[in-house]
Amino acid sequence: MLFGYAVEPDFDLGIEQRRDRLGWLFLGGGALCIVYSLTGGPFDTEVVQAWIATSLFYGDTFYVRRRQALSKLWLWKSILMTVPIHALYLSAIFWLDRAIPQLMTKVVIFLPVVAVGFAIESIMLQPLIDRFKPSEAGK
Repeated sequence: MLFGYAVEPDFDLGIEQRRDRLGWLFLGGGALCIVYSLTGGPFDTEVVQAWIATSLFYGDTFYVRRRQALSKLWLWKSILMTVPIHALYLSAIFWLDRAIPQLMTKVVIFLPVVAVGFAIESIMLQPLIDRFKPSEAGK
């Protein structure tokens, strides 16, 4: 019971607090991307799109869910192994920008594409990340 209300059985206050901090980081980085865009920096659309996609995936997958293991070598190995796949994902988004600029540069189209991409990337890379995690028997 928390403040007189029943809490979900798998509720973790630490995860919820990290998710809130990730939201603030996401907003702050988004504001910096907007400032960068307003200054006329090169590839401003790609910078904003890469920030959103990367902060969502790496923030949620490694900071929110696995914060307690950030000092472990196995987690850093798994982070390094996800970088090429994430780079391919970003390349696909950037290619779509060039192929159909009238759609992909609109937030209404881009955000659902990133949300679906985030879900697919997270589900697809979980087995790869878990492969590096040491087994409980080995501890």
